[in-house]
Amino acid sequence: MPIRLFVLLLFSGSMALAAPQSQATQSADQSQAQPANMKDQIIMGACSQAMASELSLAGKTAPAGMVKETCGCVVTQLNNKSSLDQAKVICKQIAAAKYGL
Repeated sequence: MPIRLFVLLLFSGSMALAAPQSQATQSADQSQAQPANMKDQIIMGACSQAMASELSLAGKTAPAGMVKETCGCVVTQLNNKSSLDQAKVICKQIAAAKYGL
């Protein structure tokens, strides 16, 4: 298990994985930044929980689509060999610029 994934899982707590989808549904969903494999699903789940917790502590509500888009960014960055810290910084900056949070 890559160290980034282990660290991400270590800090994320428990998470639920999405139910398997048919190939047709997967193809349609992938165009909407859906995770392509189990590793990506785990990262999306952990990221979504971390963002929900962080926003809750800040007393803010995420605008529609922000969590999915930001966590999709994290998945992309990690798949492109960025470190977890780099992915967080990059994706938070993009989200802050787009959503004003």
